[in-house]
Amino acid sequence: MFILDSYALLCLFDRKRKKEGHIVKKHMEEAEAGGKRLLLSKINEGEVFYKLYKYLGSGIAYGFREDLRQGLIPVQVVSVNDKRAEAASEIKANYPVSYADAFCIALAVEMGMPVLTGDPEFRSAQDIIEIVELV
Repeated sequence: MFILDSYALLCLFDRKRKKEGHIVKKHMEEAEAGGKRLLLSKINEGEVFYKLYKYLGSGIAYGFREDLRQGLIPVQVVSVNDKRAEAASEIKANYPVSYADAFCIALAVEMGMPVLTGDPEFRSAQDIIEIVELV
């Protein structure tokens, strides 16, 4: 069971991060088989979307979003509510992380699940979350 950061999902599309992408794909295969639960904040889903759109084109971005909606990608997108937004804003105020990363961290704290990422920014929040590095 993991909270995915946008970094983890973007590794699937980045030729320079083949090793990390392979690790993410393995976790997704385990999730499809029912052995793992993978969660993604809606804010991080939006971050993946805009980066795919910007760097790989609208077709890839919209395809990714549609695949998520149809369950073809074994990741559950978790909506933002007031409680999560407030928690993320407190995390952003206390840790040197991006606002989107703060939503990922807030979800990890709420769910008591580790974050799967390769983004070094998350190390600053190791006192409140467990990090599983993509290495």
